[in-house]
Amino acid sequence: MARGERFGTRRSPRRTGGSGRRGWAGGAPSRYGDGLPYPAGAYRDRLSAGRVLAAGVRGYGRWVAHAPETRGLASGLTALYPAGEVMHALGPEPLLVGALAPPLALSAWVGTYKAHRSVKYSAALTATVAAVPGWLAFAAHWGAFNLPTLVGYTSTAALAWSAFTWSDVLRERRAWQARQLQWDALATAVGLEDSKLISADDTRLGQCFRIDIRATGKRASQLARPGSGLAEDLAAHLALPTERVRISADAKHAGIIVIAVQLIDPWQGEVTHPALSGTASTGAARRSIMDGPLVLGLDPDSGDDLALSVFDKAGGHHTFLVAPTGSGKTTLYNNLIEQASDRCDVLVMGIDVAKGTLSAIWGQVLDAHAGIGEYDKALQILAWAGVVITERSRASGGRNHKPSPSAPVLLILIDELDEVTGYNSPIGTQAKALVEKIYRRGRSAGVVLATASQRGVIQYTGTKDPHANADNKIVLRVNRASEMNNVIPGWELAGMPNMETYARGVHGVALVVDGNSLWRAGRVRDLSDLDAVEALAGRRGAPVACLESAIAAMLPGYGERHRHSAPASAVPSGGKGIGGGCATRSDGTDWGINPTDSTAIDRLAQDMVAEIEARLTDMPAPPARPTSLNELIAAKHAVEHADANDPAVNRAIPVPEHIARPILRLLAQRGPAGARRDELVAAVGRSRSVVAGWLAILRDHGSITALGAGRAARYYLREYAPGDDASEGYEP
Repeated sequence: MARGERFGTRRSPRRTGGSGRRGWAGGAPSRYGDGLPYPAGAYRDRLSAGRVLAAGVRGYGRWVAHAPETRGLASGLTALYPAGEVMHALGPEPLLVGALAPPLALSAWVGTYKAHRSVKYSAALTATVAAVPGWLAFAAHWGAFNLPTLVGYTSTAALAWSAFTWSDVLRERRAWQARQLQWDALATAVGLEDSKLISADDTRLGQCFRIDIRATGKRASQLARPGSGLAEDLAAHLALPTERVRISADAKHAGIIVIAVQLIDPWQGEVTHPALSGTASTGAARRSIMDGPLVLGLDPDSGDDLALSVFDKAGGHHTFLVAPTGSGKTTLYNNLIEQASDRCDVLVMGIDVAKGTLSAIWGQVLDAHAGIGEYDKALQILAWAGVVITERSRASGGRNHKPSPSAPVLLILIDELDEVTGYNSPIGTQAKALVEKIYRRGRSAGVVLATASQRGVIQYTGTKDPHANADNKIVLRVNRASEMNNVIPGWELAGMPNMETYARGVHGVALVVDGNSLWRAGRVRDLSDLDAVEALAGRRGAPVACLESAIAAMLPGYGERHRHSAPASAVPSGGKGIGGGCATRSDGTDWGINPTDSTAIDRLAQDMVAEIEARLTDMPAPPARPTSLNELIAAKHAVEHADANDPAVNRAIPVPEHIARPILRLLAQRGPAGARRDELVAAVGRSRSVVAGWLAILRDHGSITALGAGRAARYYLREYAPGDDASEGYEP
């Protein structure tokens, strides 16, 4: 065999060339050519049936590999039809062949349902697997190559293929593959080739992607850095502003980045306060400070609350607020006072010797306050706090304070800290020692301090304790990014937003950082209308909590300044007490009678008694045993922590009709399909945590059941429960 043929090639039809030349010139024959050119077409490989068949098989295999579930099933169903004729020719016993259907069906159902938890997908695949032995048994007896059998088989196979193809599992899989293709195209455009899309979740404002970048040779810290340019490139390809694409490193994996894309403008509309919109109660305080943090605003990215914890099981958490003039300190303090005054075991005191806004607006709610130029009152309030710290620490032995309405948390708000402890303050020397004592000793004694300053430098604060001992740091809009370094050193490395450029043109933005360096940025609830806030304070009224009587007796001047210290007749009508007003009528007017006319007083008293009796006529009969405030708080705690309660405890909790009706109605409408938790939350119209607690109670009542875990959990009425394992994997 010639050498060229041995290696699968033929000699080139080149003209003869010289022994030392390779070209078209004349010369002696060489190993690369000879003197006679070959005919045209002599070098084409000859086609054979085997090669054509192999190429067709390879192409068909690649086609099936693009969608192995659907195309593979179609190929199998097609090949199964002639297999029936083969079985007819072999002539096995049909019953023996069909006997394989039940065990195959059981295995298919258990395997697929355990892996996917999908009834539609498992049912379609189980029916298809069980039909294979049935078809072979039928064909073994009746044969396959006849028109009625062909029509019946084709129709049945088409139905099976359609049910399997359009099952929820395959629909989700195809959608995920489409997202992967979209990400691959976008990654190529921004220079992240070989990256892998791990997850893509819908958020309140857009989508959030987790990307594996280990194969790209780049680091997550580099890509998440503000100057990396990746966010700008992604925003350019998505036709969005740069600030609506955010990149951060995954907290649990160094090779993963998180890309949050805001397709909806997060700053459209105002963040209204529920107390002004009429959706919140404005009566007596009902909640405890231990029920959760104070809500100041909204995080537009996630829709979660912008919360501030001032007291929890670990004790008090002081707060240091820094913001220049006009950035919204008063609005934030309005939110803080509104939330704190709604707790049954918190007393709020205010010091605002510069502008007096806290005293003028919230005077009726504050237990004590110091207004413009009232430096002596400011020192006295701080001295009271020092006495409370000393006496509570002596009584508890240094243990963390347990708040109650009769031993409340004392929250002291100081606005314009430079007027109290700053270098130019007339009481700076005396106030500095008192403020430092609260910062250093008040945590375990239930005395919490919140201070606000225009800058975070020592000239304004007068002491370094706000930086060292304040767990919570709040920064509003600043004029220079360098001001943030005075409050939160290393904020850029932690991925916090630049409050100089954050949400340009939007008022009321805030960055809240807690003691664990966990931060959240968002928008403060709108309480900028001081007239509406003052009306809200009038409706809120005096706090229900009061200091311990033994400690209150030790506070010089507290009894004279406290709102409840004197009866209404002892204070002139319309007067204002130093501690926030007197105990006269809430509208500030007198009773319209002459206090020296005994006849008028008797007539007024009779009218009041008649009015009270008329109002009590329609009142329900009181229970045999009165319910204490602690029992009400305990009952509220049991409802809010229903997911952790014993089932017997939950069964003893009645479910109100306005909660149970929309849940049961929606589940009855859905029937065997059930409903997701977010659908039930939307139907009830309450928060996710509240609805989750009532779902746990209804489940323990036996009214509903749950299947699955996390966001994939579905809820059903008991009569529509998918199976006995409905409670497995339940996660409230």
